[in-house]
Amino acid sequence: MRKTIALLTLVAFGAGCSFVARDTETYKQDNRKLLETKTSDIKACYDAALTQTPTLSGDVVASYMIEKKTGKLTNVKVITDKSSAPEGLQNCVLASLEGLVMPKADRRDGEVQSFTWSFKG
Repeated sequence: MRKTIALLTLVAFGAGCSFVARDTETYKQDNRKLLETKTSDIKACYDAALTQTPTLSGDVVASYMIEKKTGKLTNVKVITDKSSAPEGLQNCVLASLEGLVMPKADRRDGEVQSFTWSFKG
């Protein structure tokens, strides 16, 4: 009986500390869901930029890492040679992503080589 209780306790603690191992497609879906939580902030960036240039169009292309175990976005940066939006809009989009954390951490680091936001005035 004691062995069973000890084993169940160990399993319960182990389950609380486990991390998922996403496949590529699941990682893409979870990443998109995470970024969609910032849609209103990014729209606000674009709306602010439109006050300066009413016909503003362009892309902001970013890359970043997702830390294993923590799910925290790190090394977030604009890929300048692929981005055509003004620098101010690029910086605002990056600022919107600060502090994002994947809800369920993963067993592996995730590398997002590029994610594109397209803006059309």
